[in-house]
Amino acid sequence: MKTSLVNFQVIRPAHSADQETVLEWVARAHSHAEALKNKWDLEGKDFNHFYEEIKAKLLQVGVGPDKIKRRGMQSTDFTHKNWKEMGIFKLEEAEEGLGLKTRKEFFDKEVDGVFNAFYPEDAGVAPHLIHVTCTGYAAPSGAQRIVSRKNLGKKATVTHAYHMGCYAAFPSIRMAAGFLSISHLTPKENVVDIVHTEMCSLHFNPILHSTEQLVVQTLFADGFIKYSLMPSDIARESFDEILDVLALHEEIIPDSSHSMTWKLENWGMRMTIAKEVPVLIKRNLHSFIHALIEKSGLDPEVVGKDALYAIHPGGPKIVQQIAEILNLDRDHVRHSQSVLEEFGNMSSGTIPHVWDRILKDPQIKKGTWIIGLAFGPGLSISGGLFQKG
Repeated sequence: MKTSLVNFQVIRPAHSADQETVLEWVARAHSHAEALKNKWDLEGKDFNHFYEEIKAKLLQVGVGPDKIKRRGMQSTDFTHKNWKEMGIFKLEEAEEGLGLKTRKEFFDKEVDGVFNAFYPEDAGVAPHLIHVTCTGYAAPSGAQRIVSRKNLGKKATVTHAYHMGCYAAFPSIRMAAGFLSISHLTPKENVVDIVHTEMCSLHFNPILHSTEQLVVQTLFADGFIKYSLMPSDIARESFDEILDVLALHEEIIPDSSHSMTWKLENWGMRMTIAKEVPVLIKRNLHSFIHALIEKSGLDPEVVGKDALYAIHPGGPKIVQQIAEILNLDRDHVRHSQSVLEEFGNMSSGTIPHVWDRILKDPQIKKGTWIIGLAFGPGLSISGGLFQKG
């Protein structure tokens, strides 16, 4: 069965600020956490000296305003209008902020609001609903609660695609395609909704001052997006903008499991990214793309030359280096760059934002091939070949 992605809907986080303001907030938070740890006077020279040092380091190693212009966060006070409390982080209580339980409770509450916004009172829920996230967990989940509130438990099933990280959109589409292939519904009822709820900011820890953590804290942001997968013939009858799924492929790079991690700590979840991640991707990228296109039955040489690229912008260097490896010009990757510039890295929700931009861009003609790529723990390379319908 041929399938298509349709009906992209975006909800922006409750709060946002320009990157320069957020970097100031991060520097203040780190300084306050260090002062709490060492019992410094918040007006004293130790505090001020550390603040100047950490701010300089942030500007040197972090992702600056020239790469990310703005980021969105769901928490209530992330710009230090009241930086001693920082909303849910409550730095006067513990230098790392509040514990995992409190952060989880915040996630649960906010995700309920996101699902209510995606599915207002008069809206139904698709027969299959996939909830994608790696930044918070609850049982029952926000997806299950919306189905329960609408009394649709006999008409809608919920599946969770959790803890895969930035590449999770691709396995979610695989799941959705499987549901469509075994469904006994009528063709017009045969649809799967996929909802991403990512709150990366929830796991900010200002007592971690390493270069790696400063990069993470200046890169990631929050984001929410919903879209649907349905049979292509039905999609063409109902939507003007569709993205046909031609092939999906995924590989785990050998001996790379240490290169990217996302693990639980007492205070939240901690990400690690090794310096060699871009090198590992570079070594395996050409063979991966060749295998992906071969799955579609098309000629890898022809498609690889003519396709546009939807690259998950794990960071500015990822997009730049992949463009160099594949000899792509800026126009081939401009939507990946624009999503990073405007929103930051929203984990699994980022690549669907890029697809949404491509579908709504009138300059990209119908029939254009799009190669989607994303990366995550494993080290996993996941991708899809699509065609604008």
